[in-house]
Amino acid sequence: MRTLFVLGSFFLQPLLWLAILRSWLTSRARIKRERHDFSSAVDSDHYELRHMLTQGLMLGVGLSVLNLIVGASLPLVWVLSYEALAFLSLVIFPTTLLPVTLLVVSTLVATYGDHWLPKGNLTELGLSWGSVPASSFAWLLVVAFLGLGHWIAHYGGRFASPRIYAKQRGKRIAGYPWRELLVIPLVTLIPGDWFNSSWRFWPLLTLHGHSFAVIILPLLLGVRFTVFREKPRVVYQRLAHHILVLAGLALLSVGWLLWRPQDLAVVVIVLLVCYGGCLWRAKRYDQRQSFWYSQVDDGVRVLAIRPGTPAVKLNLAAGDIILECNHQAVNSETAFYEALLLNPTYCHLRVRNMAGDLKVTETAIYSGAPHEIGIVLFRDQEG
Repeated sequence: MRTLFVLGSFFLQPLLWLAILRSWLTSRARIKRERHDFSSAVDSDHYELRHMLTQGLMLGVGLSVLNLIVGASLPLVWVLSYEALAFLSLVIFPTTLLPVTLLVVSTLVATYGDHWLPKGNLTELGLSWGSVPASSFAWLLVVAFLGLGHWIAHYGGRFASPRIYAKQRGKRIAGYPWRELLVIPLVTLIPGDWFNSSWRFWPLLTLHGHSFAVIILPLLLGVRFTVFREKPRVVYQRLAHHILVLAGLALLSVGWLLWRPQDLAVVVIVLLVCYGGCLWRAKRYDQRQSFWYSQVDDGVRVLAIRPGTPAVKLNLAAGDIILECNHQAVNSETAFYEALLLNPTYCHLRVRNMAGDLKVTETAIYSGAPHEIGIVLFRDQEG
């Protein structure tokens, strides 16, 4: 019964429902933008919300087990600070969530809170971090980097949604933003007797003669990134690798803080800077590529393939250029669909890929419905 109470309390936390709302609003905005840019949504599935619920739960189970095995704990003041800052971040800066920044700032608040408040206030309230070792805060960053790296490696770029940006040398260009958010239910240990004195029915866990309350923390992970020149999957695979390496560095810092706990502030700030460096390297890698997802004069650029459509069988990829459709040269969206009408049940394409290689591909299409083929192109400009 106590375990069910803890599970139920997780679903009563305002931060969880605000994150769900933000994810749904992000998904709705994406679908609306796609319909504006391409006349219909590239992917009408609210996958941002689905991933947040399913992937967040799966990662939460794995990371919670790891957290309990290690026996890491967090002070209640850290939990309260984190949830308050994360809530404000989602309200004020919903599109610029920096999950690692939230973790570091919450750590600094929990560490130096006694210096900012009247002496002894946190201790009297039972909120000071007391017996929690400094290494626990570095361990939390290990958990965050592991979760973020695993998530990016498996899902980064898999659901690429193009967006039309400003013109590049007189031509429109497309980019591939990623704005997903995860809520990981992380089982966390809280030392002290504050929970037991306030709510005697709250479950406690005893380790090495010390009592810990068990709560489920809604840990936020998010990525805000846009790819302009490289295949999104390539960029995110590199980024995931760097973040997982950073998880190893954070693990080394756990050992360092066991020896020198007074270095906590420096360690978490250095890890935050390194995380920013990972994002910067990924951005620089994308910027160094010579390719652009831009309009072309000799053909039409493929920007995306709608799932569940005949185009899936054509073996096309974002960045490919369709040179001919049904043996007719095409150089605009209108010309492409006019060529499709030459054979209302079949599509034959001549394509040049990002590497410059030519290929021929074909598939059956929906009879009398060429616009349902599922290839997303730059729309013709009016006027």
